[in-house]
Amino acid sequence: MKYLKSCLAVLLLLGASAAWGAPDRGQELFGVFLRNLAPEKAYFQLSSAPRENGYIPWGYLECVNADVRGMRIRSLKMDCFDAQVTPPAQWAGMEHPRVESMLACHAEATFTEDDVNDFLRRHVFGHEKEWQNVQVKMSDGRINATAYYRADLRLMRLKIRLDLSCRIVPRGTALWLDDIQLKVNRQDVSTGMVEKALQKIQPFIDMKKYNLPLYLSKVEFRNGQCSVHSRILPKPLPGGLRWDYAASQPEKSAAEKRASWNGAGARR
Repeated sequence: MKYLKSCLAVLLLLGASAAWGAPDRGQELFGVFLRNLAPEKAYFQLSSAPRENGYIPWGYLECVNADVRGMRIRSLKMDCFDAQVTPPAQWAGMEHPRVESMLACHAEATFTEDDVNDFLRRHVFGHEKEWQNVQVKMSDGRINATAYYRADLRLMRLKIRLDLSCRIVPRGTALWLDDIQLKVNRQDVSTGMVEKALQKIQPFIDMKKYNLPLYLSKVEFRNGQCSVHSRILPKPLPGGLRWDYAASQPEKSAAEKRASWNGAGARR
């Protein structure tokens, strides 16, 4: 009996050490989202750890103040079902596991006038010394932006008012700016100048690189906020595994957060 107890103790110790030494595939997968989205806070749920063949039965991700192509997203929620991804043994060195197939994916994102204002100022209207008083209002399904351009000519200095209006259009995994209307000094003009600038950022939100079967279908405006979501809303499920993350310095830029993040930042 004493010999049997000793054998059982050794087996338990060996099993525990193997578990401690095994890689946490769920945390690795969570790390992929943290590096790409650079949120201030996030949590990640899985019904079970990714299997050796890359099968994930169910997963849920929720982020606060994430960064998608330079656009701040106040709230981002996503779930997926029956996903087949690159086997975990091949993840090393990959930017993110490739999604081979997935039964369903749902998402919901929320951003504000201030977020669009900041995005347009940095990516469309150029340097602050040239563009002044950039203001954005969102209502009736449209983004309405007003900005003043200071043109320093040899003989004079001009201050030009530009009014830009466009719709947010969901197309599959992306959001596009469409139906662009432009006025200069309150007069209708050709939109070619601004359209050329917008081409650099179109689509301005895009999850295509993750190869998800995601179809954004609705855009809603309310109290200075815009909510974009799929027909079915994502939702967490009770139980399973969970990992949490909070940036130690939320004031950092998205690039700084990506550079400083490491696996120790996510905890179960």
